[in-house]
Amino acid sequence: MKKIFAALMLLAAFAVSVPASAQLKFGIVGGLNLTKLSTSGNNFSSDNRAGWYIGPKVEFTIPVVNLSIDGALEYSQRQMNIGNDATEQATNEQYKSIEIPINVRYTLGLGQLLGVYVSTGPQFGFNVGNKNYLGMITSVGNESIKMKDAQVSWNVGVGVTILSHLQVGAGYNFMLNKTGERIITDLTNGQIQGTRALRTNSWQIQAAYMF
Repeated sequence: MKKIFAALMLLAAFAVSVPASAQLKFGIVGGLNLTKLSTSGNNFSSDNRAGWYIGPKVEFTIPVVNLSIDGALEYSQRQMNIGNDATEQATNEQYKSIEIPINVRYTLGLGQLLGVYVSTGPQFGFNVGNKNYLGMITSVGNESIKMKDAQVSWNVGVGVTILSHLQVGAGYNFMLNKTGERIITDLTNGQIQGTRALRTNSWQIQAAYMF
């Protein structure tokens, strides 16, 4: 909870730093994410799996320079595919989190009806679902996954703005730190033999409507 509060305070700091000439809009954003787990080590595989996210959004626009800063408070549900190449075992798990993306956006206007934008910025994620996932029996031991309570990632994206209200875009979200760990324990004594960092990177397609 303290980490969520700190991220919200950071978003508020952006708000007070925006010049008085800026335009303030509120809206709602939602989208689909295509997530794949990545890790080091052998015998691990993961296929892309689709999930979704939705939440309120706020945007501060500085018209003179075509720049804006936007932030959102999203509930995200990602689908993760976890497989072992050696045993051909696989399982699908849900990763539930609260996500706070904060992006800087530059928009190139193409008349009154349409604008094209590029955006980038950090995203702060907080796990609100299961943190431990049951493992798979392999030739080297029992493998399980433990997710972190919080993580930081980065967004890059492009899109279009229609009639100054509807925004449709696509982007890529990649982790700056690990999302969790792949833990290997001995089958006979239960001792940890090793750990591997896990990361959840996602392609995203989203739409937002600003009032």
